[in-house]
Amino acid sequence: IVISLTLGLRILQPDLVDRIEHITYDLRARGAMAFRPPAATNLGFVYIDEATIRAVASGEFGNKYGLYWPRQVYGRAVQELVDQGVRAIALDVVFGELRQDHPLARLPDGDLVESDEYFARQMRQAGNVILAVTPDVDLPGLFRTNAAFIADITSEKDSDGVLRRARAFRDYRRWHPLFLQAAHDPELGVQLDRARVEPRRILLPRLDGSEVSIPLDADGNFEAADFIGEDLPPGMASRARPFTTERVWHMGVVLAAQALGLDLGRADVNLAAGRIVLSGDGNTKRVLPVDENGCLLIDWCMPPSDPRLRVEPFHALLARNHARHQGATVAETNVWRGRLAVIGSAVAGGNDLTDRGATPLQPDTLLVSKHWNVANSIIMGRFVQRTS
Repeated sequence: IVISLTLGLRILQPDLVDRIEHITYDLRARGAMAFRPPAATNLGFVYIDEATIRAVASGEFGNKYGLYWPRQVYGRAVQELVDQGVRAIALDVVFGELRQDHPLARLPDGDLVESDEYFARQMRQAGNVILAVTPDVDLPGLFRTNAAFIADITSEKDSDGVLRRARAFRDYRRWHPLFLQAAHDPELGVQLDRARVEPRRILLPRLDGSEVSIPLDADGNFEAADFIGEDLPPGMASRARPFTTERVWHMGVVLAAQALGLDLGRADVNLAAGRIVLSGDGNTKRVLPVDENGCLLIDWCMPPSDPRLRVEPFHALLARNHARHQGATVAETNVWRGRLAVIGSAVAGGNDLTDRGATPLQPDTLLVSKHWNVANSIIMGRFVQRTS
């Protein structure tokens, strides 16, 4: 009866089948949390909340900074976690541009550097910082080259607005600077996110409905002269690829890879078969069950209140780091030693730091929690399997 009913619903009302699958998944997710299955013990959350915003704005840790903090603030938190022996630091914060208008940061030797440079130096010295990207926001070169890894933090909610799945990876297009220049030209109005690649040309839609056609040669290269004429700047190649493709893994996957020693560059991706195989040194291997889009169902078993999750406010890290640099005696702590720390927002109010939404657990959840739940699922080798 159940099989007949399911087949009939799938033929007649596929949307209703999706809703039934959503309901059953949500019930399973809540049940799993109630039974508290085993979980990794090396995960942690450093949260930014309203108290953090007030503490930074008050000047408690030096200068007074408003909501859009200079990057040196994040650099000092990274420094503190590294001093405590953290395994990896994942920042669920997007740094889409350099900010030369921010106050200078003072180095231990007294020299002053740009705030962005200070942050980059701390990441380079740490060697374990994971920075966030999205399809809409890339990283400046200074940050990209000094971070150990980059990771995708995009959330894809289902039709009912609930976050149930995470895309294991995305293939990002990194456009040639001439294409980016064209996209930023208001007179052209080019939309790179809607570009169509054909065998011998690229079609770039414009805001007015027309298209710009860029010819490609047999090797897929374009002529720089098609953009700026024959007088090319020194060092610019006359022919080049319009874009490169970069595979960027979900932040939770990157965290788990650091914990288990998995080599994401050697991943065996077979979406048609519904699996991604991640391997590492020795016999370490994880098989991720995914759908045709490379998405895996999130095992929501560790809410932010889970006692197995190390939780600490961001401003507590800043307080210890500031006291140490002021020469005060700071009680040594190693609570972050060997842990995977996720830094993200727990702000409840309506500002740019707010990152909340519906999950199977409750209608208002900290969405940053998807990262450590994905990581936990891979570390423990326990996955939510979709019924056939």
